[in-house]
This record gives sequence, C-alpha cells and structure tokens, in this order.
Amino acid sequence: YRCQDCHGTELFCHLCMVRVHARQPFHKMEHWDGISFHGITSKSMGIRLQLGHTSGVCCDNPLSAFNDDFVIIDYNGIYEVGLDFCGCASAQPHITQLLRVRLFPATTVDPKTAATFRSLEYFQMLSFESKVSAYEFYKTAARLTDNTGIHVPKDRYESMLRMMREWRFIKQMQRAGQGHHPEGIAATEQGACAVLCPACPHAGKNLPDGWENAPSEIRSRFIYALFLAIDANFRLARRNVSSDTVDPGLNHGYAFFVEEKAYKGFISSQARAVQEMSSCSSHNAVNLADARVSRGLAATGAGTIDCARHNFKRPCSIGDLQKGERYLNMDYLFLSSMQSSSDIMALNISYDIACQWSKHLWTRMSAFPHQYHIKHHEKSIVFLVPKFHLPAHIAKCQTSFSFNFIKGVGRTDGEAPERGWADINPIATST
Repeated sequence: YRCQDCHGTELFCHLCMVRVHARQPFHKMEHWDGISFHGITSKSMGIRLQLGHTSGVCCDNPLSAFNDDFVIIDYNGIYEVGLDFCGCASAQPHITQLLRVRLFPATTVDPKTAATFRSLEYFQMLSFESKVSAYEFYKTAARLTDNTGIHVPKDRYESMLRMMREWRFIKQMQRAGQGHHPEGIAATEQGACAVLCPACPHAGKNLPDGWENAPSEIRSRFIYALFLAIDANFRLARRNVSSDTVDPGLNHGYAFFVEEKAYKGFISSQARAVQEMSSCSSHNAVNLADARVSRGLAATGAGTIDCARHNFKRPCSIGDLQKGERYLNMDYLFLSSMQSSSDIMALNISYDIACQWSKHLWTRMSAFPHQYHIKHHEKSIVFLVPKFHLPAHIAKCQTSFSFNFIKGVGRTDGEAPERGWADINPIATST
C-alpha cells in the first residue's frame, strides 16, 4: 500500500496503513495488485471514523450512518467513508457530532453527506477571487477523485449547493455578532450584517458629539457630507430556474440586499406607474426602462447604492431589477439606503441620469411608505453626474451636474459602482 498525500514514497502493509490513516481519512490510498497501483477507499481498508469521542477512544454503542453510506466532500476529493455516530446515553445529536469534527452536514435528519469546513472556506475564497462556480468546484473535486470516468463518485452536487449556502449565511451571522442573539436570528435588524464604510459619516460612531450643531457652512461641506453613487448592472441577470417558494432565501434584508418581499410587493403595487421620457440626450436607461427583454429571467440585472468615495456597498441598498433601470426600482433602493443615514444633513448624490431622475424624486417619494420618507427640506442635497458619463449629456447638464464646479467634493469622480461591477461581473455565470 502507498499514500499519495503522505510525505515520502515508502510502502506499507495493511496494518500499518490502517494505523497511520486512522486519523487521516481524506488521504488518497493505493493498493498494488501485482501489476499496477489502483485507488482504494478508507472504508474498504476497514477504517471507521468514530464521532462523539476523542480520537482513539472506542464507543460502547456505535451507530453507523444511515445505510452505512456516508460521503464527505473535501477540497481535494469526494470520499466514501465508514462513519459511526456515538449512541451512548449522553451522546449529542448527530449533526452536533459532525460539526464538532469540522464536518458540515447536508441535512439535519439522518445525514448521509457532509463537507469539511476547509472545503467550504476554500470554495468561498475561490468564488470571490477566481470567480469559480459551485459546479466547477464540485466537478474539480470529482475529477481529483477519479479522472478516468470509470469510478465516478456518487453525485452530491445538490447537497454541495445547499451546504455552501447555509455555510455562508451562518458565517455572516457569526461575523456580524448575530449568531447568539437572545431572540434568535429572526430578530436581526435590517442591514445589521452589512460592513459599514469606516470613512463615511455615521452618527454615534465616527462623528464627534454635537456635530449636528456645527455651523451650516461646515455641516454642508465634505467633513460631514455623505457621497452616494447610484447605478445598475445588467450583466448580473438571473435566470428563472426556480421560485421563492421552492428555493426561499435565508437573508431577509440583513446585509446589503433589501428585504425581498417588501421590495417586490411595492414594485408590484406600482406596476402601472409611467416613467417620464428623457429631456436630455436619448438615455436608454430612461427611455427604454420598460422595454428590456425579461423573458426567461427572474431578474434582468441589479441596482445599487454605493459610497461614492470609498467603493463600499451600503446597507439595504441592492435589489434585483424586473425590467430595465426604472425610477421605481432605483427610488426604492435609494430611500432604503438612506434609512441608515437619516441624520446626515449633506448629501452629494451621483447618478448617470441624475439630471432626469432628480426632477420629480420628492414627488415620487410620496407614494412610498412613510418610513422611507426623507426630510429633504432640512438637508443640503446636490445631484451630480459621474465624470465619465457626463460628456454624453447636453451642454446644460454638463455644467449644472458637473463635479468640477461643485465646492466640497474634491476630486471625486462618482464612478465607484463601475469599479465594483468590473470586479463582480465575472461571477455572473453563477447566476
């Protein structure tokens, strides 16, 4: 016998191989049959993974996994293992026993599949950095297990999708300090899990006491001003392959996306709203907002509200688009985003169609629930067009909405969302 993952090239007898790999069940072992080496599983070697006890301690009442059929997904392969749960009187539930050895179960009742914590962490990093989809990651692990197509491992792709989704949600709650909320995860407030921009003004966090009493000429300048950038991206389309009933989401407005039911409910209630045509250049974002093809798509794209100076997404400020870049959708995202910054008195808002969108914004706001209303008469609000998009506007807009002619904005260009889209667009193949 030999092992592909152990250091060295020495050969072992059966007894030594079992002794060495009793605590290494995810190594690739091979057996010499007199002609060639061929792969074998730890289960076929008689190695059993005992849960509920410290390593090397035998359980007096071991319980085999359901049908003695257990599959573990690791980052370097998919393994069939012999796994025994502890059946002692003081034994923990099966899922707890799995989690304590860093195995994430696919189901809570009679689990037959699990993924190692390190494989879930590894995929999460790969999906962000290399834009690898879950399908590609799973197929890679399957290929590493058997690249000949002769001994294909049991298909656990659907289980992998479910585990990764649950893993990401649980880690999000853990990192945001919501995992042990006294009233449970359901009591998590809107946007509580979002990572706030540390440089933007946040009342009660990074603003001095009494900042609201500062002279108006200071409050309206960049010191206490909030810079926002609005944009939509139609590369992040999502195909209509499921439904909220069959595949419900775990996040309910806890981080960056708006709460879906309230968002879609309001959009549906305003379905007959007619969007005003552009009086500037023939902006497709305005004139074709209701004409974008949505056949076969659950979402034609995504809209966002960003921190314009530091490229951070804002809490409860991202949402799916059902058609084009309609004012209705973008209004909702903007007003939702402002709920976490209602105390800020100075706003510099950048949007590539700001000259049209801003015209009747406050009139349209009256159709929204009261909690979304902004006391705009008490604030200093400036609407601007990002520098790269500005030349596409008529001459009047190029002067009225230019960053170059506004005091207190520095060299802000307003193109923050475009930089974010460039990084996230490659992951669109996973939607």
